[in-house]
Amino acid sequence: MRALPDVYDVEVVAGSGGDGTRRPELLIELPHGATRRRHFEATRRRLVGEFPEDLEQFFFVNTDVGCIEVARQVARMVTSPSGDPEVDRLTDGAGAGRAVGSVLILRGLVARTFIDCNRVVTGGASGRLQKGLTPGLPAYVGRTEDAETLKAMHAAYQAAAAEAYAAVCGAGGTALILHTYAPRSIRIDSVDEGIVAALRRAYEPETYEGWDLRPEVDLISETEDGTRLAPSALVGALRDRYSRIGVEVAENATYRLHEATMGHVHSTAWPGQVLCMEIRRDLLADPFEPFAEMRISERKARRMAAPIASALLGAASG
Repeated sequence: MRALPDVYDVEVVAGSGGDGTRRPELLIELPHGATRRRHFEATRRRLVGEFPEDLEQFFFVNTDVGCIEVARQVARMVTSPSGDPEVDRLTDGAGAGRAVGSVLILRGLVARTFIDCNRVVTGGASGRLQKGLTPGLPAYVGRTEDAETLKAMHAAYQAAAAEAYAAVCGAGGTALILHTYAPRSIRIDSVDEGIVAALRRAYEPETYEGWDLRPEVDLISETEDGTRLAPSALVGALRDRYSRIGVEVAENATYRLHEATMGHVHSTAWPGQVLCMEIRRDLLADPFEPFAEMRISERKARRMAAPIASALLGAASG
């Protein structure tokens, strides 16, 4: 696989004993991997229409900051044949001495502010939320040529994702869809030209404190009808490992695998091999600033990555 500028990046992390040419055993997909201002601007430069003022603030509020930093830490930890001290403390010998040969990280670079690479996009632009999910193509994408440009970028990313899943899961490997989310469940009625003003009102201190606090980690393992698609051993291992470091873990508390998401598509295509998860952004950012480009703490990213690496090694060896 080769990277496609401004659409997706591909990283292969191999242990010291490998050269990266072996088929990866683990895929970490980051559909919302466009986390920096430059990613927003790169997508915006491809478009010709007018967009709401200060739209980059919606980008900062809504993108999965910290996901790439955690992904890289997980990849480094699971490919280290000598082990990692933080992982070793959590593994209790399960998977000791076993390292993953290589890890494939697929990072989406299309700003989800314009089109969402974790959505099934079949129709035109819409401001309507479905089961609390933001639309794949927002209502403020008003020009037909912009919609076509964005759909082409979306299709290119989905083709790369399908190839990555086939390469890893098709050979019996595991995939992790890694997201981060805001600390509180902000209720927005629609995603349209007024989105930035609506978010500003929602984040006013007296209003913000009234929104429900989300779990520190949420494992999205089941469909809307309760069908489990995630690997049960990995779910159990993650709950155990995070509890050991005092991190609250929930399962399907915030949402479930909805048919409108590509997470549902991939989990259905590879049942028992794909896990989607959310990590709260305030556990990664230093500090958490919703309307600005956030700095991610390496220490915090390591702390949240170690249980994932430990669970992956333990589940694989069990």
